[in-house]
Amino acid sequence: MPPIVRGFGPGLPGPFNHLQQSHLQHHASQHQSSGSTNLPPPFNQGNPSTNMNPFGQTGNGSGLAAGFGSTGGLGGGGTGLASHAAVMGFAHGAALQQQQQAREQIRRSGGAGSSKNTLKGRIRDVWRGNLASEMQLLRSLIDKYPYISMDTEFPGIVARPMGAFTTKADYHYQTLRCNVDLLKVIQLGITLFNENGDPPPPQFPESAGLSIPAHHNNLLPCPCTWQFNFQFSAQDDMYNQDSIDFLATAGLDLDLHEKQGIDPSEFGALLISSGLVLLDDVRWISFHSGYDFGYLVKLMLCKPLPEDETAYRRILRTFFPAIYDIKYMIKHVQRFMTVNDGPLTHTATTILQNIGQKSGLQDLADELGVKRVGTAHQAGSDSLLTGRTFWEVKKLIFNGTIDDDVYIGQVWGLNGVGVSLRAPEAPFPQSNNYSGMEETPNLNGATIYHSNGNQGQPSTPGPSQPGLAHTPNQQNQQNQSNGMGSMTPGGGGGVFGGFRGFGRGDGVR
Repeated sequence: MPPIVRGFGPGLPGPFNHLQQSHLQHHASQHQSSGSTNLPPPFNQGNPSTNMNPFGQTGNGSGLAAGFGSTGGLGGGGTGLASHAAVMGFAHGAALQQQQQAREQIRRSGGAGSSKNTLKGRIRDVWRGNLASEMQLLRSLIDKYPYISMDTEFPGIVARPMGAFTTKADYHYQTLRCNVDLLKVIQLGITLFNENGDPPPPQFPESAGLSIPAHHNNLLPCPCTWQFNFQFSAQDDMYNQDSIDFLATAGLDLDLHEKQGIDPSEFGALLISSGLVLLDDVRWISFHSGYDFGYLVKLMLCKPLPEDETAYRRILRTFFPAIYDIKYMIKHVQRFMTVNDGPLTHTATTILQNIGQKSGLQDLADELGVKRVGTAHQAGSDSLLTGRTFWEVKKLIFNGTIDDDVYIGQVWGLNGVGVSLRAPEAPFPQSNNYSGMEETPNLNGATIYHSNGNQGQPSTPGPSQPGLAHTPNQQNQQNQSNGMGSMTPGGGGGVFGGFRGFGRGDGVR
């Protein structure tokens, strides 16, 4: 049986439920005293408490049956709009409309009960035009959401250092330095969480005590992830062709980045004053983040990275006093098979065994049952996946407690397992000839790890993969390498330095 279509009388559910009976009675009295006999009285004026259905057939002659009459009107004798079939048709149409509205609401929210899809609309793209307003919003949220998961996208690896290196870490850093100095970051994704792992809600009540600008709080929903898109030109900037092609398949719009991309210097200035950096109680969450933090440091320094690795680590600690690198955490646990000076739980052991030698973020997320939101290899989606994976790692592998003395400040890509960011590494044999040839980088500069290589240490680009890194600027070949030491010799021919690019690997971060 179709649902009853409610009238709009007082005391009844409906869109005019808020109107008072006294108001309707006053409205009726105005009609009666106006002296106009041509205006019909309002519905239900005789008895305001009557449960009236304007489309129904009632005994007192109200509704459409009375309006069109049994003796005339449009149908006569209960036909036309006053017929039973018409009334039932109106009710059925109303029910269908309600069902359609419910389905549309579910579609817009991404599905009933789906946290994955309800988060999808909360990844906000930030370009030059809305940079200042979105940074203002971030400043208002960071005090209550001081955990920041982060990921970057950048145009690959294009160069490797040559020469003598005292440690493996020195070689890793010099490789990172020369590539970060040569290239530009394309995207930065950050996602906010509170200490319980919850992102900001879609809407903030006044009781939340947040000084959110009114124009932001009216935008629905409030983002939990921001994807900053930087100025990048395929005509002027250096890149690895394979990397750019791959990022393009993930939705990178080079034309839009060139026309509407954020000025890196402007972003760096806003970041320094944002409250997201330089504070001990703000925790940055990352995955294999040596290059990620290298680009962020470059944005704030507005100059090449320091030649000396120790100086770079000091700057890194200043800007980012508290860093968690999930990859370092997992590798550390796999190596020592303990957590918080105690044995692993059965759940944690099973997860680590299933992961095995797989080292990518997506591999870990899949094992933990964390679903991706958005498009892979876009910084916003990757940062959200990084953050949600971190909280599952903390719960299922670390039993809800992470020893900050062991894990804070460790960055995979600069440090090997068990090596402190604050302590120098011991020299290793044949360091003068170390080249990292056993390992290869992936598309955006992250590196691939083989089960038979490096004893769980981070890897660096090797010289075995050809492929040119393109840029039209040739005139400053010699000047561009100032302060970076020896790199692969250039080949001229209109290509910057003739640096070897490193193509796609078999895995991802």
